[in-house]
Amino acid sequence: MKNIVIAVCLLAAGLGLVALGMSDGSFSVSKKAGETVSIPEPSESAVQKKTSVIDPTDPGLPDGYWDAPAATDGNPPHDWSALEANLHPEACAQCHIEQFNVWKNSLHAHAYSSGLIGQFPGMGHAAGNECLECHAPLAEQLYPDSKEMFSSVQLSLQHSAGFDPDAVLDPESALPLRHSGVSCAACHVRGWKRFGPPSKKSGAVGFQDTVAHGGFTATKAFENSQFCAKCHQFPQSAAINGKPLENTVFEWQQSDFARRGVSCQQCHMPDRRHEFRGIHDPEMVRKGLDITLSRQQEGAVLAMTSKWIGHAFPTYVTPKVIVFAEAENQDGNVIERWVWEIVREVEYSDGWQETQDTRLMPGETREFSTGKMPAEAVSIRYKVAVIPDFFYKGVYKNLLAGNLTAVARQHIQQAVSYANDNDYLLYEQELSLQP
Repeated sequence: MKNIVIAVCLLAAGLGLVALGMSDGSFSVSKKAGETVSIPEPSESAVQKKTSVIDPTDPGLPDGYWDAPAATDGNPPHDWSALEANLHPEACAQCHIEQFNVWKNSLHAHAYSSGLIGQFPGMGHAAGNECLECHAPLAEQLYPDSKEMFSSVQLSLQHSAGFDPDAVLDPESALPLRHSGVSCAACHVRGWKRFGPPSKKSGAVGFQDTVAHGGFTATKAFENSQFCAKCHQFPQSAAINGKPLENTVFEWQQSDFARRGVSCQQCHMPDRRHEFRGIHDPEMVRKGLDITLSRQQEGAVLAMTSKWIGHAFPTYVTPKVIVFAEAENQDGNVIERWVWEIVREVEYSDGWQETQDTRLMPGETREFSTGKMPAEAVSIRYKVAVIPDFFYKGVYKNLLAGNLTAVARQHIQQAVSYANDNDYLLYEQELSLQP
């Protein structure tokens, strides 16, 4: 069970690359096919250091901002209204409706997901709380005991979202705060105090004496990639083959994006929109890649370039991308087929092992070539399919084959349906081979 628990608690994002050639298909890269990518090992300080502050007037984040974060440490100011003291996202939406309406469709809003919590009845609340450190990170969101955990897991089956999507604020019917996943308060509230980025207009940093909730502290730390590191950069102590499963911030630090000052937020929260888009979003992936198809002397080649991805493609182990090529004759029949898989593969066998890692680095171009094709081939068709939750599908299959409570089984079945619905065709193009 331990390997399954760790696998699903990890946050999903990205793709990796493995070649499975059929016929004499091949791909050419800046390294040998099948060779493991070598990424320098990060030091703990490189990925856990406090956000640097260039502006001496910018206070940055309080020390320990992400260490057992608590939004309600201490008592709320006595003159606050009930709305100001309410941590639910529906309460925030009463004034910040634009942000709420974007966030509610994000994976952050649905991080308290069936694929995750469906495992909790077999784990216990303490192990479940370890997963919630990223999926619902506030102290107020953790399970106090097993009874609360079972109640919460069962309650979530009755609701498609962990909050009211229309932002209707009804304290009596509100779900437990953990159901809203990575909500507004998870990033913006500590000890009843509010924190956020500087105003777009003034750029002012430091304490801002505004009317609502006693003002807030503005800091550019919210625009720094280090802000994302708590959940998107695992410690080196948890490395597999020298690299943590989630190594996103370090990969970004090694890229030209970091050198040019392009942060995580600029791609995943453009214009501060709380989208948090990634591999599950076809438009986001298409923006990050440049894919071209062309003739070769004896066949065809598809070239894939990571042009707007600031970390390894993928940066994680859960998705799989499959590149297909099919040669057809004049009757439209497939006479030869090639397949390549893109994935960083890990498995648990007496400890975690990495079996494949041939990922695309930022700016790298990789070619998928058919080589010589049959003489009767008149066209070649390439497709690129994305399976965002490929690894999870295997985990869910194993879970369903075991002993689960009725509630847990229903959650995992929902997770399977959701994962299957996420698959999509990223690219398809046919190339004529006739003179």
